[in-house]
Amino acid sequence: MIRILICLLLVSYNLHAQTPTHIRSASGANNSFPFNTTSSNRVQNLFMPSDFIPALPMGTITKIYYKSATSTTGTFSNVTISIGTTTLTGFTSGPWNTGLTTVFGPATYTNTFVNGQWFEFTLTNPFFYDGSSNFIVEASQTGLTSGVIIQQGSIGGNRRMWGNVTATTASAGTGSPEFGIEIIPGSPCTKAIATATTNINSTSATVNWNAVPGSFRYEYLIDTTTPGKIYQPIVSTTATSAFVTGLIPNKMHYLRVRNYCNAISYSMWDTMAFMTLPPCNKIPKIAIGYVDSNSAQIQWDTANNVVNWRFLIDTNRADPANGNPLIQVTTNRFRSLTGLKEGTWYYVHVKTRCVQNDSSGWALDSFYTPTPCRKPVLQLSYISANNAVIYWNPVKTVVNYEYYFGSVSTIPANGTPLLAPSLQTPYLQPNTSYSAHVRCNCIDNGIKSSSGWSSLDFTSEPPLNISANAHIKPSIETYPNPVKNNLVIKLNGAAKGKATASITDVKGAVVRSIVIDNATTNVDVAGLASGVYILQYADAENNITTKFTKE
Repeated sequence: MIRILICLLLVSYNLHAQTPTHIRSASGANNSFPFNTTSSNRVQNLFMPSDFIPALPMGTITKIYYKSATSTTGTFSNVTISIGTTTLTGFTSGPWNTGLTTVFGPATYTNTFVNGQWFEFTLTNPFFYDGSSNFIVEASQTGLTSGVIIQQGSIGGNRRMWGNVTATTASAGTGSPEFGIEIIPGSPCTKAIATATTNINSTSATVNWNAVPGSFRYEYLIDTTTPGKIYQPIVSTTATSAFVTGLIPNKMHYLRVRNYCNAISYSMWDTMAFMTLPPCNKIPKIAIGYVDSNSAQIQWDTANNVVNWRFLIDTNRADPANGNPLIQVTTNRFRSLTGLKEGTWYYVHVKTRCVQNDSSGWALDSFYTPTPCRKPVLQLSYISANNAVIYWNPVKTVVNYEYYFGSVSTIPANGTPLLAPSLQTPYLQPNTSYSAHVRCNCIDNGIKSSSGWSSLDFTSEPPLNISANAHIKPSIETYPNPVKNNLVIKLNGAAKGKATASITDVKGAVVRSIVIDNATTNVDVAGLASGVYILQYADAENNITTKFTKE
């Protein structure tokens, strides 16, 4: 009876322990890792498709095999088998390799092992293999009774990592098990076919593939070499297109896409290449010129693939916010700016817009509109027979003034520096015509400038001891000054006999002759050229000279 039972058990085991279809031979040594120890009870082994005879095809792995070096019946807790493809060709000591797929993992596993015979694990989660990648097989357990030693050899370099199942790092070295695989050839799923990539710009694109009827999901990635270094992690989606960003400008990229028939079965990758556009470069230089108090001209360089530019001129150094309604769109790189505010810093923001809505960052430059150095407005605050005081309001950005005191007809080239906005002119001669000339010297943001001369004509008063019956010398006022069209001549006091006036230009040529027979006389000067003119009044006893400016 006992002999019959033993025969039945052997028959049962032999039926169970078949020879794998694809074998990686590695005999010559034995090892307790990971099925005969509680310390180094986790092992990762690296395999290459060329290790197996016959070579592995593309297909679904349904079983894996190890070869026993002992005979026993063993029971294990939490036996876990995981598989994953890799680009590695050897291991180094350090962290365990991650990203593997669990294909077998019962809480309790019992098997009868026979020395020199294969024992198998039928995968509860079959693994689809692409037929060309290197792959890692990890085996571990957390407890055992009567463990099993496996056969192994030392081939192919550092193809093994081992350590405790609870550790985060492992040791690497030689040693590789006698190993077998059962695989069902062919892809279980219809491929998803990559189609034309659209909306390509320098850093993004829309990738597309055809829809597969009954698809569970798709996976895609973008890389930049063939076969590729992965540039973008594998992404799962149920859509048939994806907008990808963060691409490298002016470089060939590859879309790789595959179809999943169900949660565990997937097709081969399909690949399509596409080239990103050159970068949409930021404008290298903005040129600013012809800046004055209220205007300027700007121009910027062009760039690759330009469709148009966005630009904004404001007083804020920060980049414009998206959607700012003041941002203008233009295809013209030249702009004339008017209506600017004097004494203000302006910032020029320009962004390049390229094909496919690509855009650069904002380029920035700035300029300052200087405050004009304006003429002072002279006023007479005191006058006597031998003294006068002239004053004016301070001028913005002024650093000093210059003054010249002389005859009415004199236009000075230079004057005497003065800091205060007032001028006293002592030692005058009574009943004499004089002219005070003042101009401003300014500095605004390091820019030096000078105003034109402002002039004030006046006549000193008669001497104090003049008799009450003596004739009081008349005086002349002209306004407005400067004048555009109509000049008013006002006579203060009475003329002595017939009174006339003449207007001469700076060369001495008489351009108008006027009879003065009223207290005020209007003279049309609209036809005169712009410039400074001399007005000479004369009657039987008096000659008075003043000047005015025609705009």
